[in-house]
Amino acid sequence: MFSFLTPFGFRLVAALSLSFILSLWGGKICIKIFKKLNFVDYVREDTPSLHSRKRGIPSAGGIFIIFSSLISLLFFVNFAHRWISLLLIVSLYLGILGFLDDWIKFSRRNSRGLRVKYKLGFQSIFSFFIALYLYLSPEFTSELLVPFAKIKLDINWGYIPLIMAVIVGTSNSINLTDGLDGLAAGCILPVMSVYAVLAYFMHIPEGRELCIFLVIWIGAILGFLWYNRHPARIFMGEVGAGSLGGTLAISSILMKKELLLIIVGGVFVIEALSVFLQVASFKLRGKRILKMSPLHHHYELRGMKEPEIVTRFWIVSTLLALTGLIIGLSG
Repeated sequence: MFSFLTPFGFRLVAALSLSFILSLWGGKICIKIFKKLNFVDYVREDTPSLHSRKRGIPSAGGIFIIFSSLISLLFFVNFAHRWISLLLIVSLYLGILGFLDDWIKFSRRNSRGLRVKYKLGFQSIFSFFIALYLYLSPEFTSELLVPFAKIKLDINWGYIPLIMAVIVGTSNSINLTDGLDGLAAGCILPVMSVYAVLAYFMHIPEGRELCIFLVIWIGAILGFLWYNRHPARIFMGEVGAGSLGGTLAISSILMKKELLLIIVGGVFVIEALSVFLQVASFKLRGKRILKMSPLHHHYELRGMKEPEIVTRFWIVSTLLALTGLIIGLSG
């Protein structure tokens, strides 16, 4: 039974509070510094015309999410568990790669960052080595847990491309969703919360450390959302999407809840799928199925206000997360 009066309960609350406070403090500082350094958003041409007003808003806010989390991790997480170190490695690598993308945009003063083929290449190579390490690790099995059916399938070496797909796909789908004020951050909170709860109830030595790890990131995201809500004063940038996507992806893999992520993170799946279907339809049929992709832009062009779209996406994300939590706890 969980209690805030236990050493773990106190550590959980303290970790959440510290990361939130540090994120609030860091956000206030970063907004001022990034404006002076011209670390600002250069709006893409393939976005609704209303987005022109977002030009010049500081970006790369994921930097203070990462630093707030890192400081809190040093105080409250036991790095003797190697899975925790692996979590941090994945988060930092994808965050650094994202920052490289952001830096290129800042340097060129336009929205063209790292080429997609290079970005996917770096992500794929890295995720391959992570997948290979886990596959060869004696503590990690190649069994895949199927939600609902409660079946375990041993897919052997097939686990390697699956892990790669989860890491690369999650990171990029969060990036695609990050197009409206507070959208990606608000949608990832219930998803990460579900995995934190599931980690707590897992009967493994790393379970509670993983729970603390995720709660720290949740606190940092809450601090970021304080400034990212509509009207946004800062955006997370590629650095934020990469680190958060990596954290969520590797957490689901270590917990053997990869397929559950399709349900819990359904909003991110739908956003990524909308882009894929839009591109495929245009190339094969010469017609678009949406006014613009990702899906949130389609609703913008249909006349919906930005806060209305974001709020509805938050609601859908929360409902999907709760559904996934029920499935995860029962399975």
